[in-house]
Parts: sequence; structure tokens; C-alpha cells
Amino acid sequence: MRKIIIILFLSVVYSLQGAIINEKLYRKAETHFENREWSEALSMYNILLIENPKEVKLYVSSVVAASYKEAPQSVMHYVELSERNGVSLDSLFIGVNALTMAHRKSKIYENMLLLIKKEQPWLKKLINTYLLRFYRFRNDAPRIVEISDELLEMFPDDERLLKLKGDALLEQGEELQSFDCYKRIYQKDSTNRDALIFLGNFMYNRGIEQLKELEMHYDSLMSPTRMQYASYEWEKNRILDTDFREAASYLEKADKQYTTPYLRKTLYSIYTRLAEIGKAEMILNESKEISLNAKVWIEPFSFFSINCPLGSIPSIEALNISSPYK
Repeated sequence: MRKIIIILFLSVVYSLQGAIINEKLYRKAETHFENREWSEALSMYNILLIENPKEVKLYVSSVVAASYKEAPQSVMHYVELSERNGVSLDSLFIGVNALTMAHRKSKIYENMLLLIKKEQPWLKKLINTYLLRFYRFRNDAPRIVEISDELLEMFPDDERLLKLKGDALLEQGEELQSFDCYKRIYQKDSTNRDALIFLGNFMYNRGIEQLKELEMHYDSLMSPTRMQYASYEWEKNRILDTDFREAASYLEKADKQYTTPYLRKTLYSIYTRLAEIGKAEMILNESKEISLNAKVWIEPFSFFSINCPLGSIPSIEALNISSPYK
């Protein structure tokens, strides 16, 4: 079965390659490779490379065999030989990636890239591009952040890199740093939908959490005084006038581009809390069903659960309530 997978992977990579001179020797080399007889395979690949200096698949197999032998100097020998003979590094990387994936030894591919990056630092940009793809495929958030940072040193305003870094930071639970990445995207392009959705939902969720903490603290008071109630009201209004209004400003821009049910639910929650009844009624009329425990969609990569801390999302009729101090 593994042989079939390898053939399927590499048939695409090598489809444009010509016939190998000395096919008989090549078949023997491949037999040694399949039997994990790395030294024997490499001896034959060395002969074949003299006769076929531009055959990508020979370099691919040689690099992988040398990697199995844990011989980094030998790996670099074949990489440098391919470069001298005009073989595309892109073709070499694609081939090594395919073959090591078929062997379920992707670490070999990663180590090869890291080795070349160390030995040939002038290729840092190219190697980092391939490393970033590799780490994205493996969903390796710490490595994505690391490589994105290196690339951002060269391309500080690259929105794609900022988004990749922001998503990876969010995956690690580093919301504030993720927010900073999306803020930089927004500062470059105030119409970027990903940034608008992320920033809007971030501010909304932060406001929700602050209100929850404020409410819990106030409820813990046995007999709050008028001064304590005034402080409670002042802090609540501060949260509404900062986090909630900022959230609304982002999400309204996103809503004008095109809306989603999740976006509308969030805006409805914001408007009711801000007592902007006209805006809330408009959304309510357009959408019959407003979930009290919505999942707000952070397009296109994540979900933030919103569990309303003050009970359900307030209805319009419930906005005019009496003083809650006891």
C-alpha cells in the first residue's frame, strides 16, 4: 500500500521529467531504497546523477536516503549539487515533501529546510515561505508565529502575514497580541473584512466579560450604598461607551459589506445594551429569531461563544428599568 501511495505522490512531481539513462540501475537503486538499504541506494544514485544531472527524482531520493542515514552534510551535498546543475529548488522541495509525506516522515522535510536555511542564509525568504506552508499544514501555531515574525521583518506591512500570525496567536490563547495584529491590518486597510469582524467581536466579548465581572461584584454587596451604586453605573456606562461602541463601529462596517445572521445577532445585542432602540428594532424586524446564547462568527477561522453575563440579551421593552441599588 505504501508503494502505491509513493507512486501516486511522485507521479505528479515527476510527470514532466524525461526517461532516466540506465533504467536497470535506477530500478536497483529504487529497490534498495524501498528496502531501506540507504547506503546501497545512495551509491547507485551517485552513479545515476553523473549520467542524469538534471533528474529531480534522483536528488529527491538521495536527499531522503541521506536524511534517513542522519547525515546532514550528505543532504547538503545533494542540495548543492542540484543547484549547480540547474535543478529548481521548488521542484526539489515539492518532491521531498511528497516523498516524506508518503513515508509519514515529514520531519525529514522540515529538517532539510531548516538545514538549508542555516547553511545558505541568502535563501532565508524562500525557505521561510516553504516552512510557513509546512507549519500551516501541521497547524503548528508557535512555529507559524516564529516564521511569520521573521518574514514580517522583511515585509512589515504584509496583511497576509499579519493575519497568519494573528490567527496563530489566537490559537495559542494570546488574544491581546492577536488583536494587535488585526489592528495593524485595519490601520492599513479600514475595509478589511477579516479585521473588522475580528476587532468587532474582540471588543464585544471584552465588554461582555467586563460587564459580567462588574455585575458579580455589585451583586456580592450586601447593602450597596448610593455611592456604590453610582460607581457601578459609572463603570457600566464607561464599558458601554468604549468597548461596545467600538465593537459597533467595526461590525457596522462589516455589515455594510455583507451581513450574516451571526453578525446581526451581535449588533442586536450591542444596540439593546446601548439603548439604541431604533437600530435594534430594525434588526429585530429583519430577523425573527434572535438566539440568547449566540455563537458569533469570527470569519473565516474561529468562533467565540457568547454567554450573556447579565442573563439573556435584553429585550427593547426591558431597557427602561428602575434603579437596582438596594
